[in-house]
Order: sequence, then C-alpha cells, then structure tokens
Amino acid sequence: MGECFGLRGSAALDEVFRLQYDQLVRFSRIRIGNASDAEDLVQEAFLSVRRAYPDKGIGELRPLLFTTLRNLTLDYLRSGYAKRARKSDEFSALGDVLACPHSPTPEKQIIDIQSLAIVQNALARLEPRKRDALLLSRLDRLTHKEIAARLSVCPRTVRTDITEAMAAITRSLMRSSDTNQPT
Repeated sequence: MGECFGLRGSAALDEVFRLQYDQLVRFSRIRIGNASDAEDLVQEAFLSVRRAYPDKGIGELRPLLFTTLRNLTLDYLRSGYAKRARKSDEFSALGDVLACPHSPTPEKQIIDIQSLAIVQNALARLEPRKRDALLLSRLDRLTHKEIAARLSVCPRTVRTDITEAMAAITRSLMRSSDTNQPT
C-alpha cells in the first residue's frame, strides 16, 4: 500500500473506494440502521469528495470521506425521510400481524389433522397427573404454583411433569414423522 499513497485524483479515489468501501458502509449502517440507505450515502460521499477535491491524495481523501459521510448520515437522520421510513417499516410489520393468514392447503389440513390425532393419543397415554399438569399449564394458562395447589404437589413436580409430558408428545410426533418419511 506504500506506493498507493503517491496516487492522486481519480486513481487515489478509486483506491480508497476499493480499500475503504466496506468500512464506510458499516460506519453508516451502524448509525442509520438501514443497509441500502447506508450504501447510497457512501456513494453520495464519494461523489461529493470527487467533485470537491479532484486532486487530493489517498492520505487526504480517507479523512475527508469519513467526515463527509458522517455529515451526510447526520443530515439523513435529521431529515423526515428516516423517520417516515421507520414508521413505514413498523406499519409493514404490524400489517403482517394483522393480516389474515392464507387458507391452508388440503395437504396442510391433512397433516394438521394427523398431528392432532397423534397428540391426542399421546395425551391419552400419559399418567393422569402429567396430563392434568400439561393441560392446566397450556390450556388454562395457570402458573406452576397454581397447578401445584390444584394437584397437591410441589411446583418442582409440576415442572417435571410438564417437561416429561411434552417430551412424550414430542417423541410421538417424531416417531410418526419417521414412519411417514419416503424411502
């Protein structure tokens, strides 16, 4: 890189671009939180420096680029554009939550029905206390302490029962998926 410091003008800027582009994009992206806008700001910084300082060497261009990019980033953050973009992203994410899900395909419906039957069979095979602990936890949304009071056991036993019940159901589902795999 020693011989690069002798470069001036367009060649120097091209070399700084090659060496510093990724670092400049990271610098901008960390500050504004948007990768594509960060890349745009870096491009704008290079164009501004090229126009304003056509004859500078590499040693002078690097700090000029960082200063220019910092100023462009600050301008971006002060602009209403950044705030509108964030609001738009938040609204988009909210739209995904509020949107109606797509209708399941017939294949998905069959798989869901089969999975439900497997879970019901696994629940029926569980010891009554483990089944009750799991159902009170998942369906009635009771805490371990509340379940323990209802079942006359300690909260640690409730936690163990729920864990073992979930493991039994998971094993049943796994065995089912293993037998349904095409060979």
